[in-house]
Amino acid sequence: ITAEYGKQWYQRRVRATVAEASEKRGCWEEAVTLYELAHNYDKVLEILNEELSRKLMPNDKAHEHINEIAVSVEPRTLNANTSLRKQFLLLLDLYKFHKLYHNGHDKLEEALSVISRLQIIPLQQETINHRVQAFKSFSDELRRCIPDILIMVMSILNKLYKNASKSGSSLYGAQNKQAQKIRDQARVVMRFAGMLPYSMPGDTHAQLSMLDAPMRY
Repeated sequence: ITAEYGKQWYQRRVRATVAEASEKRGCWEEAVTLYELAHNYDKVLEILNEELSRKLMPNDKAHEHINEIAVSVEPRTLNANTSLRKQFLLLLDLYKFHKLYHNGHDKLEEALSVISRLQIIPLQQETINHRVQAFKSFSDELRRCIPDILIMVMSILNKLYKNASKSGSSLYGAQNKQAQKIRDQARVVMRFAGMLPYSMPGDTHAQLSMLDAPMRY
């Protein structure tokens, strides 16, 4: 048993060493495979969290590929670092949000429900300060995603608002009440974006303002 244990330990050490070399070369997929063989799931999640955050927005094959790898690895990461796994699961949920966002108008409300459940972007006035404080504890990988998530959330609200405020709806009808709710949510998102202690890309606020404009009185 001792000899077998020593052999397994040596194999894991060799794999970890090769994995480190692969990681330094930028071969993240190879590194993930080797770190998993070495049973170093903290490093697996460190790399996947970084790659997931970088590839969240492009709706392309790279986006789909990293998501497929992450989903396949997830069941084997139960004993990894709690903080790393929590961020990993959050990023996977953001990929679900991204997919719903790109799956047509029928999925927009479901996408908004995902964002509400994740509690990273506020949709109610009373949650703004809490979400701003929570943002301060986000990792750099997660913070990197927030500007694009904000734009997608405002785009959803913009589309839902246009649908709810179609001409012919009663001033006090259900559609008008829904339009008012969406306007209120947009106000919350815009206020949150203005309060973030984070330097977002230069055009982020301009894009948010453009999406917000039709929802202002």
